[in-house]
Amino acid sequence: MEFFTRTAMDAALLAGNHLLRNYKRHHIEMYGSDTLSIANRGLTKEITSIADHEADKIILDLIKDRHPDHNILTEETGEVDNSSPYCWVIDPLDGSSNYVNHNPFFAVSVCLAYEGKPITGVVFAPFIEEIAVARRGHGCTLNGRPVMVSETAELGKSYIVGCPGGEKTNKRFAKMSFFLNEAIKDFRKMGSAAIEAYTVASGRVDSFVTLNIPCWDVAAGALCVEEAGGKVTDFNGNPWTMNQTDLVMTNGLVHDQVLERLQLVNPSSTRFIEGAALERELAK
Repeated sequence: MEFFTRTAMDAALLAGNHLLRNYKRHHIEMYGSDTLSIANRGLTKEITSIADHEADKIILDLIKDRHPDHNILTEETGEVDNSSPYCWVIDPLDGSSNYVNHNPFFAVSVCLAYEGKPITGVVFAPFIEEIAVARRGHGCTLNGRPVMVSETAELGKSYIVGCPGGEKTNKRFAKMSFFLNEAIKDFRKMGSAAIEAYTVASGRVDSFVTLNIPCWDVAAGALCVEEAGGKVTDFNGNPWTMNQTDLVMTNGLVHDQVLERLQLVNPSSTRFIEGAALERELAK
């Protein structure tokens, strides 16, 4: 498995350093559009720059060279099915909106799954010079040093980061933020799910919650959290899988407390269903 981890690290570093060189320029060209000045705002979440596609190609070229028989799933290219039990799950630029707005919180996320289960994962944040690396059964490191989740056991003392993921509106995310803010120390949004995940693994925050998130954004980060001693589940408390989209990562100690708050925005929970029915009645 060390060879796979080396591939993940090499791919993330190559793509990340390419992104960093482009980032330091004054203008970034949007994919399929005119040049975008970093002063231009009002961007949607569905941003793709040429840099996304360049980073994607760098990663794909390396993986296809070293592991030509493996499956690949990336945000930009989609799925390459070679009927292999191994699948590389990749986000070549997590935090695209941050990137084009010249916010330094962006990252490359590279994960290898075997039969649907992550076995090695790397998150590289080039501007802040941090690389999180996890191997199934071998722990998680940040810049080469082993890390562990926090020891916070009280929800009221917790710091939580969150991401709206693929939600089309901010309504459910706003509700989630409000319900959590009532009970915790602070709630923050960084704009990169991959970075937010490894901040849980490194003990900087106590939980990360996200909605409707695609697997390429969080696969590597989820493995980092688990290997650092944390817990990753869906909003029903079931172990996370690649097919689940609403998920919560915690240090394990506050997991049940966070889950209880999340039931208010969990579409399969009784509390959510009753709340939605009440809203419809009040709207009449």
